[in-house]
Amino acid sequence: MIQAISSDKITKAAGFSAAFSLCALHFAPALSSISMILFFLCLLLQYKRHYLYENKNLVLFALGWCIWQFMVQFSLGYDQEAIRKTLLRLPLLFLPLIWLVKPQFSRNSAVYAILFAGLFHTWVGGASVINYFAHYRFLNQMVLESKPLPLFSSVYHIEFSLIMAVVCLLQLSFLHLTNHGWQRVMMLLSLSVNLISLHILSARTGIMAFWVGVPFMFSVIQLPIWLKGKGKWWLLLLPLLLVLCVPSLRNRMINTVEDLTAVSKNENLSDKSFGRRWESWKIAIEVIKENPLIGVGFSGVENALQQGFERKKSYLHVTDRIQPHNQFLQLGMQSGVITVILFFAMLIMLFCSFILKQNFTGLSVLTALMVSMMFESYLERQSGVAIFIVALFFVLFPEKKEQHFH
Repeated sequence: MIQAISSDKITKAAGFSAAFSLCALHFAPALSSISMILFFLCLLLQYKRHYLYENKNLVLFALGWCIWQFMVQFSLGYDQEAIRKTLLRLPLLFLPLIWLVKPQFSRNSAVYAILFAGLFHTWVGGASVINYFAHYRFLNQMVLESKPLPLFSSVYHIEFSLIMAVVCLLQLSFLHLTNHGWQRVMMLLSLSVNLISLHILSARTGIMAFWVGVPFMFSVIQLPIWLKGKGKWWLLLLPLLLVLCVPSLRNRMINTVEDLTAVSKNENLSDKSFGRRWESWKIAIEVIKENPLIGVGFSGVENALQQGFERKKSYLHVTDRIQPHNQFLQLGMQSGVITVILFFAMLIMLFCSFILKQNFTGLSVLTALMVSMMFESYLERQSGVAIFIVALFFVLFPEKKEQHFH
């Protein structure tokens, strides 16, 4: 029966399963997991051996990164927290399946999948923006203090902002692939609301991730004639205009400057978001130096950090002694430097592959994911793992209408 299903239908099912998994995160994490399992099953059915040889180094590094983490944790032993983190990371073990298929996904189906994901986030983000303006004075302070705002979503606010950033980048990329006028109008309206939601509600990590990815999109999006050539760089004035026009965004920019100034002048960092990260980074590096080969395990990070703060006699209150919010340091503490090397090598190979293939969507989204990893350990949550996997899947598709995989 499986053999009777066409390759096109299987890949369509994979695409819509990936998009639905991303949307279901907000209201039903278990349903998101089921959809992710279906996504990987579809990819497994599409596997062709000769594709392995085309991406063997990338696949080996990705597998090595995951397997080493699980081997290290096995040697350290499992408790409840370690089991939870292992289950969260388990989907990453199947990440190489993405590079073992050549999607025969029709352009129209790809547009529908991205449009569906975009419209769902328009519903969540749009409702949250309306609620923000309805309770402006109170919620503006909530944004300023980086408190979670989105309605109808159980996703942690930083992961929510990263999901919005990636969805916006994918909508920008797929906009020119729309075949019908109504598709283009719906995509533009959805993208507009999502961009507004991103800049009014999102954490700084998501906003930064979006804008570091935008320059790569200049080779993908269709621009007016007067903006082509060197004129396209005028588009980078948009962030400045947004800062001037959006109070919540302007306040966060002011906060960022204050945070960086406090760090540079070695001032008290107890009430500084980036400052607390900075202090935690220094402790995390010390933990890695003490346990360079295998780290302290998935469940040992918190205890190792708190001991490090105590040894340093940090002035930060216990409630301000946060996790490092840096994925590379988090991996190093959990499983040692070998894990970090394998993970970084995988990302660099992906980046170089996208450059060689002139996959500008891939460069845009991957850069956004990598930069956000510097300020958030989002692979420690189900939503972060899902956005990482789904984003890397959708960047496989062609950049131009006349391009197809063969």
